[in-house]
Amino acid sequence: MIKTIIIAIIMFLFLVLIHEFGHFIAAKISSIKVNEFAIGMGPSILKTKKGETVYKLNILPIGGYCAMEGEEEGSNNPRSFNNAHPLKRFFTILAGPMMNFLLAIIIYSIIVFNTGISTNIVGDFTGSSPAKKVGIKINDEIVKIDNHEIKSFDDIPKFIDKSSKDSVNVTIKRDGDLRKIKVDTVKENGQKLIGIIPKMKKLSILESIKNGFLKTIAMIKMIAVVLKGLFTRQIALNSLSGPVGIVKELGNQAQLGILNLLNFFAYISVNLGFFNLIPIPALDGSKLLSSLFEFVTGRKINQKLATIVTQVGFVFLLFLILLVSLKDVFTLF
Repeated sequence: MIKTIIIAIIMFLFLVLIHEFGHFIAAKISSIKVNEFAIGMGPSILKTKKGETVYKLNILPIGGYCAMEGEEEGSNNPRSFNNAHPLKRFFTILAGPMMNFLLAIIIYSIIVFNTGISTNIVGDFTGSSPAKKVGIKINDEIVKIDNHEIKSFDDIPKFIDKSSKDSVNVTIKRDGDLRKIKVDTVKENGQKLIGIIPKMKKLSILESIKNGFLKTIAMIKMIAVVLKGLFTRQIALNSLSGPVGIVKELGNQAQLGILNLLNFFAYISVNLGFFNLIPIPALDGSKLLSSLFEFVTGRKINQKLATIVTQVGFVFLLFLILLVSLKDVFTLF
């Protein structure tokens, strides 16, 4: 357990580093003064000043920050965040979540380059495969499940699970000929299956990058669906996981191998990037919204009011994290 916690802390701090580095490099490009760049919170263990910026490693591994001049309070410095053009501020804030998405793309690309992608061609069978029993063979291409056309391997379990019957009609292509075969389904972990293992296809570097990009987009869409489900009460709030739940799942994935761990790491990175874009005070999304508001209307938002709202939002987020973490702790026992 200690090892899992240490890995979780390292991974979390790396995600924070990537996120804050996005803000940092965008601020430098936009000529916005950065006073401090820190990993961790609380008292400093190490710190050094290079140019106008103080770089810190703090004792508490629970976050980090890129402190820009005039970001949280007014400043007369012409290079302060509050005096920068709204589009420069928008770009600087957006760069944090974008770095998390970029990291996910890179990780997913590495994974798929090493593993390849699943095809809709049969590569093998499970131990008691219903598909094998009825004559489906290795190298058969699955082209339809019932009347649903199969474009990728992910379509196969999806359409099998949609069937209301205990069997499905599987259309295969073998030696250029199409054949329709009725296959019984079996249930494993609540999902209906026909017992086939896909043939893997190796991808080039460029194809892997494209796949990594598409995978990240798919994850963003999935998180958006979950968020919508929470607001419409189709998904219960207790289905969310906090830091405790994440550490537990990280331990599970670590036992399954490095690629599973990397996949989970990319998933958390996408989550961090996405949730920072939500326009809740204390998150990047609220600053993006205020920068966009100023660009469109030409009116600045009251700095004191913005600071108070941000502080209230921060307390709300801490309270939410505490509630979810308590739920995770109770589910451990």
